[in-house]
Amino acid sequence: MGSYFCFSCGKTTDDPEQTNAGMFCPQCGDRMDQKITDQEKGVDGKAPSDAVASAGERKGQKPEFTGSAAEYFRIWIVNTFLTIVTLGIYGAWAKVRNRQYFYKNTAIDGHAFDYTANPLAILKGYLIVGTGFALYSLAGRYRPEYAFIILAIFFLVFPFLAYKSLRFFAHNSAYRNIRFRFSGTLGESYKTYLLYPLLIPFTLGFIVPYWAFRKKRYFYQHMAYGTSAGLFEGRPGPFYKVYLLTALAAIGSFVMIGLAIGGVIASTAKFLSGEPNMPVIIGLGILMYLVMLLAGTFVQQYIYAWTTNYSWGASQLGAVRFISSLRAGRLFWIRISNILAIVLSLGLLIPWAQVRKTRYILDNMTVIAEQGLDDIAVASVPEASAYGDAATDFFDLEIGL
Repeated sequence: MGSYFCFSCGKTTDDPEQTNAGMFCPQCGDRMDQKITDQEKGVDGKAPSDAVASAGERKGQKPEFTGSAAEYFRIWIVNTFLTIVTLGIYGAWAKVRNRQYFYKNTAIDGHAFDYTANPLAILKGYLIVGTGFALYSLAGRYRPEYAFIILAIFFLVFPFLAYKSLRFFAHNSAYRNIRFRFSGTLGESYKTYLLYPLLIPFTLGFIVPYWAFRKKRYFYQHMAYGTSAGLFEGRPGPFYKVYLLTALAAIGSFVMIGLAIGGVIASTAKFLSGEPNMPVIIGLGILMYLVMLLAGTFVQQYIYAWTTNYSWGASQLGAVRFISSLRAGRLFWIRISNILAIVLSLGLLIPWAQVRKTRYILDNMTVIAEQGLDDIAVASVPEASAYGDAATDFFDLEIGL
C-alpha cells in the first residue's frame, strides 16, 4: 500500500480519507499529486527527495518555452507601429501574431501549441465593442443618464461576452492538431459574472473568496481537450482561508505603516517647536504611498500564485494532471522589476518583460500524464464567436487564468 505525498509541504499520509478521498493535503490544502510506495518511503515515514525526483521523471512533462526577447521584440515593434498607423485596425492581426508566437514557442513532449484564430473575426468583435464604447463616451459627455443605461447594459451583457470569450479562446487553441473546447453553459456564466458580484455589497464583501473560487471552477471544470473532459476538485474553504489571512495581513501592515509615519510627523513637529515641516510631511506621504503600493502588489502576486497553484493542482484533463509551483516572492520581484524596466525604457522593454514572466510561469508547471499524451482522442468542436474575446481584451478584463 502506498502513501499520498504533497509536493507543496512534503506531508505524507496513508489514510485517503484524511485528504478528502485522497485528493488534498490535510496540512496545507494543496493537491496530493504523487503516490509514493512503501519501498520509496524513508524510515521517518516521509518520501525521500530522490524518490520524488524519480517519480517526477517517470510521469512529469515540463513545458519548454523557446522564445526570446530579441526575437519577440521584432514582432512586437512591427505590430505596435502598424496598429498606430492604422488607428487600431491592425490590432486584431497584432493580437493573433503575438499569441501565435508564444504558442509556437511553448512545447510539451516536443510538440508545440498553435493558435488558429482568424484576425477578421476578432476585428468584427473590436468594431462592435468599440462602437458600444464610443456611444458610452458620447452619452457621458452629453447625456449622463444614457451613459448609466449603457453601462448597465454592458454589465448585463458581460457574462455572455465572458462565455463567448472562453469558447473562442479554447476553440482556437490547439495541441498536436487537436483543439481545446470549453463546455461551460451561459447560465453558469451569468451566475459567476453577474449574480455573485451583485451580492458583494449585501454580504459586506464576504462572498469575494467564494466568487474567486467559482470563477476558477468555471474555467477549469469546463476546459476540455479533444474528448477528454476537464475536472476541478477544488473547494471554497482554502480560498476563504487565504483571502482572510491576506486581508488581515494587509490591513495590519497598512495600520503599522500609518502609525509609524504619523509618529515621525509628530516627532518632527515637536522638534520644530510645533511647526509642521511640509516638505517632510509631503515626503513621508509619498513614502507611505510607495510602501502601500508595494504591499498591495505583493498581496496581489501572492493571491495570484496561490490560486494558480491550487487551481492547477485541483484540476484534471482526462487522465492528465498538473502541478504549479509559483512563488509569490519571485512573482513580486518580476512584477516590480518589469515595471521599472518598462518605465525607464519608455516601453521598449515590454517584450522582454512578457517573455520573462511567461518563461517563469512555464518553468514552474509540470504536466503529469499516466498513459501519455498520445491516447487523447479528437472531438468535433463547433465554431465560436470572437466578439467576447474582443470585448474582454478591449476593456482589459481578466476572466480566464
